[in-house]
Amino acid sequence: MQPSIVINREYGSGGREVGRLISERTGMRFYDTLILQEAASRRGLPADLLSSFDERIATGQFFDLSIIGGSDPETYSLPFRMYAAIAEVVTEAAQTAPAVFIGRCADQILRDANLRFRNVFIYSTDLERKIERAVEVDGVARKDAERHIARMDKARVRYQQFLTGTRLGDYRTYDLCLNTGRLGYATCADIILAADAGAPS
Repeated sequence: MQPSIVINREYGSGGREVGRLISERTGMRFYDTLILQEAASRRGLPADLLSSFDERIATGQFFDLSIIGGSDPETYSLPFRMYAAIAEVVTEAAQTAPAVFIGRCADQILRDANLRFRNVFIYSTDLERKIERAVEVDGVARKDAERHIARMDKARVRYQQFLTGTRLGDYRTYDLCLNTGRLGYATCADIILAADAGAPS
């Protein structure tokens, strides 16, 4: 069975789009926000927490739980309960069939489960395109876009470090590091699929 593919990415780099291309070409199931939806459903967690439990709540050294409200032990255990639920969804999905996972610490989850996967980091040197994405997708004022991009990247690093003790973007932990700013989304998808085709079974 071919390995699953995990794509971690810088904000605005198009990692999600690369993953979607791979899913469309291969028929592999695509997990992005779907991971959170299935995790919440399985654990009976309120649906309105889905948007709150996101990489964005890691705005400080630890999670800024004031964003989701409450200060009781149950609230403070939420990130760990959600991570356990996410791990359950990711592991079961990968055991069933190879899939494409976007972020959510899926690389560490699959590593802990001893499941095969291709670990990819997507970044971009095209700052203008990142700015356009911040403006178009997140509704950020253009003058604030660069600050928003830096904040989102920092949040993603803290998210993974807080939950797994690993560092997002450390090239030594990935099989491939690809620059969509130079290569484009389609070529990045081609490279990832070519690498999988040549991998030992």
